[in-house]
Amino acid sequence: MPRDIVWITLESVRQDHTSLDGYHRDTTPFLQSLADRSNGATFKHCFSHDVWTRASSASILTGLASSSHRTWTQENRLSSDVPTIPEALQRTGYRTACVSPNPQLSEVTGLARGFDHFHYLGKDTLLDEAGVLTVLGYLTKLNQHSAGYTTDTAKHSVGYVSDAIARRHIREAAQADEELFLYVHLGDSHHPYYPPKPYQDLFADGFEMSVGEALDLVLEMSSDLHGYIARGVPFTNDEWNALQAMYDATIRYVDDTVRSIVECAENRLNDPIIVVTSDHGELFGEQEMLAHMVVADDAVSHVPLVVCGIEDVESHNNVVQHADAMKTVLAEVGVEFEVPIGYDLREQDREFAVTQRSGVRCASKLDMIGERDDAFDASRYHVGDLTSLRTLDYRYQQSESSEELFAVPEGVSDVSEERSDACAELAQKCESWLRTYGRPKSEREEQAEFDDSMTAHLEDLGYL
Repeated sequence: MPRDIVWITLESVRQDHTSLDGYHRDTTPFLQSLADRSNGATFKHCFSHDVWTRASSASILTGLASSSHRTWTQENRLSSDVPTIPEALQRTGYRTACVSPNPQLSEVTGLARGFDHFHYLGKDTLLDEAGVLTVLGYLTKLNQHSAGYTTDTAKHSVGYVSDAIARRHIREAAQADEELFLYVHLGDSHHPYYPPKPYQDLFADGFEMSVGEALDLVLEMSSDLHGYIARGVPFTNDEWNALQAMYDATIRYVDDTVRSIVECAENRLNDPIIVVTSDHGELFGEQEMLAHMVVADDAVSHVPLVVCGIEDVESHNNVVQHADAMKTVLAEVGVEFEVPIGYDLREQDREFAVTQRSGVRCASKLDMIGERDDAFDASRYHVGDLTSLRTLDYRYQQSESSEELFAVPEGVSDVSEERSDACAELAQKCESWLRTYGRPKSEREEQAEFDDSMTAHLEDLGYL
């Protein structure tokens, strides 16, 4: 039977920095409380389909692998002949709404298709999308929900506005007695990890520098992301501690935003299905990388997943992916849509998770990094499209340049020679998976064309 669906995707939140994974900081108490409910479930080995927002979001909203939907380079948008899950829900009578502060999830990238109401929150669109009253409320609460009264947009959070728009759609759907599919992308945990004022000293006991110095550091790191990578991420131990403490503080703020949206949904809607996850993780020096690019390690692919409100969905420690949660939700509400790379969480365990990253985007990133320092060595990274298979025991990676096998979770050295049988078996499974699920869904290619405001926003976020 039709039921309301609230799907919340957190930006750049890695599983091992959440309360769900026994982290030493209580970053996601509300997410933990959802998982602890009798009708809640958490999956400690969830892996994203890709390592950045556009491609990962496209997989969530189409049920296709990145190499199939092809929305995985800076140039490509989702082809208009690739069907989306919001379109299927829309056809069955759902009110569909999306809130996104990230240009990678927008009409420009083809990912607004199927949403009756799509709200991209940029500097030039905020007032139109949020409305005067919401913006006025935001301005009066800048000291609680953002960085205070500053014109430096890199310091501001927009969780208050995302929350307000989401709650508005919940109220309107309840009043109209319409089934609701609400997809909210919360972006405040993206670098530069600049928390709202009340959260800035939340984890300040974890570093020796002052909070002001830590805030300056996150802005400097984010503004020169490629330069820091080119120079070998040369942070001191205290600087690493400060960067991660500020990152954790933004996660705590995002968790509080999730609480507000979910509590409104549960008060206004009739037994909604709640899904909370992250589009991808974040790198803090793993393989000498920052943010979310080039590599597909656990740091950037291992993400939280909590599902609440579906009978017989139970927590387990097997590997899962976003498409599994989406396939389960669609089956629960009776909407038919093919999710080729998904398994119903109630019926089948997957043998391995698959994370991909585009060779074209990777090459572009490595070029940008190399331009910052001639000494940067790009040869250590995979060339071409990368497909990574993750089991509970191994991560196998294959590209046109090489293949690798790592024992997890502790493995940092290639063990493909020592464990050649396991490597050969996973190589065979990877090839079979690519033949079955990795081929392009459409022969068409469409280009994403960002306006000047979106381009500037992407530059601030380190995409360009």
